[in-house]
Amino acid sequence: MTTIKGFFTFAAFIWLWGCGFWALWAYFSGGEIPWLGVAVNAWALPVWMLLRFWQPQKFSGEQREPKAFVLVLLGLAFVILSAREESLPIHLAIYNLFVVLLYLFHASALRHPVMPPVNQKFPPLLLAGGGSWPLDTTGAAPVEEREGESATGEGGYLLVAMRGSFCADSRAQLLQLASLQTRLDRLGVQLVLVSTEAPEHWHHWWPGKDKPKVLQLDAHNAKNEAFIAPAGVPLWLRLTGRLLGMRGPASAAACRPSAWLLDDEGYIVWRHLPANYRMPGSGDFFLGQVSRLGD
Repeated sequence: MTTIKGFFTFAAFIWLWGCGFWALWAYFSGGEIPWLGVAVNAWALPVWMLLRFWQPQKFSGEQREPKAFVLVLLGLAFVILSAREESLPIHLAIYNLFVVLLYLFHASALRHPVMPPVNQKFPPLLLAGGGSWPLDTTGAAPVEEREGESATGEGGYLLVAMRGSFCADSRAQLLQLASLQTRLDRLGVQLVLVSTEAPEHWHHWWPGKDKPKVLQLDAHNAKNEAFIAPAGVPLWLRLTGRLLGMRGPASAAACRPSAWLLDDEGYIVWRHLPANYRMPGSGDFFLGQVSRLGD
């Protein structure tokens, strides 16, 4: 299913970009006003996603992407009002609306497998290059991981699985988590990021000198299966990143977004399993759950 959704997303955005360019060409060659509405209708979502990708600190996403969706509808309305009769621009604008709706409400939906429940010890994550986290053979958290524990007795871990540095929502979430670092330190809660990518991919986007702990999962180990989507990174994105020299994942596997609050013994106090890739959970939302460690 992940592969099918990835292919549809790729095809949908290629269609929307191509439709926009075609609309501009048709307008400048024929001068028909409705084609301008088709261009707005087609490019609203792709341009919005580009803005979110390059400027996650300024543009954040929502489940329905209302800013982009409004432009899609405005473009459709302009086409309908300016066209004199039923024509190709009207059909294309309606098709584009269908593509956007399918992407927003289906292609980015997230289904989790059976995950560890609350009050159960968090399972060891097997890391790339060997080793595991967070439990040793005795079932206790490693001593070196407890250095940040505070006098409040709330010490524990906020474990956040990040989809990937290629994802605009993951980048926005990373910046939100960075703004919480000082408050988490005061509470003795260590922030731990989980990804299939190397730590430097995330450190590159982290604002500040004190970089977070990043765990790179072994994407091919069956014990990590619940946390990994094998085809979560579109192939076209990997190829494009390499051609342009961009930082990117080394494999097609990506993490399923989730968040876990663990006590200092590794037991799950709270978990968040989002239903949509574009809504992985905000930093303020996670911070509001930290008080559970003191209960």
